[in-house]
Amino acid sequence: MLKKEMNKYPDFSVLMSVYEKENPKFLDQALCSIEVQTVPPTEIVLVEDGPIPTALQEVINKHRANFVNDFKVIKSIRNQGLGSSLRLGTKFVSTDWIARMDSDDISVRNRFELQLNEIVKEPNLAVIGGQIQEFAGEPSNIVGFRKVPTSNSRLRQFIKWRSPFNHPSVMLNKTALQKVKGYTPYGNLEDYYLWARIIVQKYPVKNIDQILLKMRVDEGMYQRRGKLSNIRYFYALRKFLYNHDVINWCERIMGDWIMTLNILMPGWVRKIIYQHVLHK
Repeated sequence: MLKKEMNKYPDFSVLMSVYEKENPKFLDQALCSIEVQTVPPTEIVLVEDGPIPTALQEVINKHRANFVNDFKVIKSIRNQGLGSSLRLGTKFVSTDWIARMDSDDISVRNRFELQLNEIVKEPNLAVIGGQIQEFAGEPSNIVGFRKVPTSNSRLRQFIKWRSPFNHPSVMLNKTALQKVKGYTPYGNLEDYYLWARIIVQKYPVKNIDQILLKMRVDEGMYQRRGKLSNIRYFYALRKFLYNHDVINWCERIMGDWIMTLNILMPGWVRKIIYQHVLHK
């Protein structure tokens, strides 16, 4: 893209976190997909969530040397989890916009350009996300899609039952993020809780109806969604939505039952429901 055309877009950063169990090949693919974007980020902010092995460090060093813009590596002394890592990384972001991405996913080549076009049209947006394609093993092995609503009004209905954004696909306004107190450790629900706080504050939000990201899935993902330790966070989140009039009493009780069943069901049943119903 010509420099003149790129000047119409605001500066933005990519915020990522990596920890010791990540696959170096997957991290390499993720970083490559950032570097070949039609509109590259102003900076990459990568948080090492605790000590990482040499193989991962070598991948980071390679991309840090090759990336044309700034590449910041933030080292955490110990593993703290995604919410804490993103909270730490946000402190080192120097731009007004933050693009999220996980260390094993692949952004489509024009992902950032598509999102920035929406920001130029609606600069007051707090969150701009999109659709994702799920794959297992190789990116060509597509196993599902996670479709989310596009309009502000439909997103506010969707959040009553499910997370309204595909977290690794979003771009966030840093000011709005900070005003709702940023990322907060919240079990496996730090993103859902963040969206709830943003929507409760009535910030304008949006998804675009295009695939922005190829998301890697594995058997562990379906098991993690059923972690018993998450149940108290589910209940607390439902209570938060109820206290802020996002859901009524009947919706709260029904949602609590649905969440409880999701936690308690066997992983293989959860996989079928996600792949053949929710993410079809």
